[in-house]
Amino acid sequence: MALGISALKAAPEAIAVLISQLFARFPFGMLSIAFVIHIQAVTGSYAIAGIALGAETIGASISGPLLARLMADYGIRRVVIISTATTVSALLGLAFVTPEPIWLIGLAFLVGLSSPPIQPAARSIYPQVTPKKLMPALYSLDATAQEIIWVLGPLVATLVAATFGNIPMMVTVAAIQVAGTIWFLVNKSVGSIKIPKNKNVLGKALRNPKVAAATVLGLLFVGSFAGVEVGSVALFGKALAGVMFAVFSLGSIFGGLLLAPRVKGANALPIFLAVTLFGYSAILVAPSEPIWVGISLFVAGIGVAPALGYLSLMIATGTSGSETVEAYGWTTTGQLVGFSAGSALAGISIEIIRPEAALLVSVVFGAFTLLAALLIARTGAKN
Repeated sequence: MALGISALKAAPEAIAVLISQLFARFPFGMLSIAFVIHIQAVTGSYAIAGIALGAETIGASISGPLLARLMADYGIRRVVIISTATTVSALLGLAFVTPEPIWLIGLAFLVGLSSPPIQPAARSIYPQVTPKKLMPALYSLDATAQEIIWVLGPLVATLVAATFGNIPMMVTVAAIQVAGTIWFLVNKSVGSIKIPKNKNVLGKALRNPKVAAATVLGLLFVGSFAGVEVGSVALFGKALAGVMFAVFSLGSIFGGLLLAPRVKGANALPIFLAVTLFGYSAILVAPSEPIWVGISLFVAGIGVAPALGYLSLMIATGTSGSETVEAYGWTTTGQLVGFSAGSALAGISIEIIRPEAALLVSVVFGAFTLLAALLIARTGAKN
């Protein structure tokens, strides 16, 4: 792994795109907790906050494949600029609109519907600026590095909210989105590389077994994140919840650097998922004890980056040409649908049962992810 990453100096444009897209996607690490904090603060309801967060992810799940195809028709820069302007307007609207649930949910949906397709764009550029032999190292580094978003994003959101209030927090998310998008767009390859137009019917990429498998697995796996995110806010408050998310992501970085290079083959993905499920399950031993929950989340995080890197590599090795960008759009959609479902279930569980019930959502989603991975491995849709 170390040799592979150091060898990436032979692909400087890929590294430039990787770093800038991380900053452009940084608001995505803030959005989940920002939505929960802001909407719960102005409405007093975790259920409405969970539904709004679900609406945002449903919007993003719809737009993912569509915006990916539009980038092939009109170019990356044009699509990203228009979508970013819409998203930022909706974020500012959320901050200042009359706090009626229908308006908040509608604007949250618009935020998702116009989410800039940064990740599909970057991952469509990678193969064109990276030697083929370095692709596994690049995707492993990408999956590990993106955990910076989930380490610092929640911390920044909670610190701004605790220090200045929930409205300045929303404005901060919008400002970072603008700055990050500009940085990403100034990369030479973003303007020069053309994504092949896809003449196939929308959705045909899902007929590819690897694309379908990665989409389903991503839906279930990312859905498992929602329970611990929403549940931590309800159990421990804004500031401590941000620390919990950071610990979860630190575990993921640890796993990406140390576990991923050492576990290979057909059983790698089930092993990564089993580690995460073990961590989730351990939380239930003492869900009200922050130190124990933090330790358990660190363990759960160890499997996250390796699993996400594996899913990305499934797409990179299983698709080509115009199919690739749409495939990444669908996998993003699957992940967002999963997070939407998990968020809504977690919010409702808190309202109807108790805060600890949200944590059980993560265990259930994690268990189904592992079962799905074992079934898919047996059918041959694997890396």
